[in-house]
Amino acid sequence: MFRKFLFCLTLMLICGLNLGNANVEVGYLYLGDNGPYTKPALEFAKNTFRTTVLDKGDINSNKFKNFAVVWWNEGDTAPGALSNAEIDAFMDYAESGGAILLTGWAIRYATPLGLENAQPRGFGPVLDDGSKVGIIVLQETLDLGLVAGLENVDGKAPKIDDKIQINSTGYPKSGDYFDSLAKNFTNLAHAWEGGANYADRIAAFGYWEAGDGKVFNMNWRLPNYHANNKSRDQLEQLTENVINWLASESEFADVSSHGKLPVVWGNLKNQR
Repeated sequence: MFRKFLFCLTLMLICGLNLGNANVEVGYLYLGDNGPYTKPALEFAKNTFRTTVLDKGDINSNKFKNFAVVWWNEGDTAPGALSNAEIDAFMDYAESGGAILLTGWAIRYATPLGLENAQPRGFGPVLDDGSKVGIIVLQETLDLGLVAGLENVDGKAPKIDDKIQINSTGYPKSGDYFDSLAKNFTNLAHAWEGGANYADRIAAFGYWEAGDGKVFNMNWRLPNYHANNKSRDQLEQLTENVINWLASESEFADVSSHGKLPVVWGNLKNQR
């Protein structure tokens, strides 16, 4: 009987670990065009997580609280301004313990959300500029597991100060807070382009704290999900790591259903 119990418990543990990604509830929001920079990111989200597509009518705090992570990606076009009620919905969700990921031109909304005072730069989309870009690993990048499964530019497991290529060329509709304009930002990796190390001058990879929650920013030239990006597998792995980490930080991660073993997910939550 004990052996049977042990076997069942082991099987549950394995299943609980293997089902982790598939059971992360993600709300994927885009308000602009679902074009060649936005659509592949959505397909990746659908293939990797329990993803629900959101639209403008879904921007309310109660709707957002159904998801561990709300991923807002705008790769192709610049949608219009948010209303005060929509801004309040984002911030209520975040401040209540939710997790938001901003990629592409969604960075433009970090200022009206009150996360920063400065205005970000805006640029793109550009299909091919011949420039390879990526991140430089910090201790925090490793500690949070954000580069697990990625390779450095030499094809090896990343270590501190290593460069990881995320984008082989071009960039989506995007932006950044350049030259340390982001005053409230926690940087989790430096940016590099070709041979240039921007250190902490480009607030492209990290997060803002918002009450009990976090708003993660992965922008600049990094979030290029276009088929033209030959490093897209690296970008997708990085995005997966970021969303998994944000889910482990979120108060709205589902810890009781969809086949997850509560003790396994609980261990992730206890790492906060």
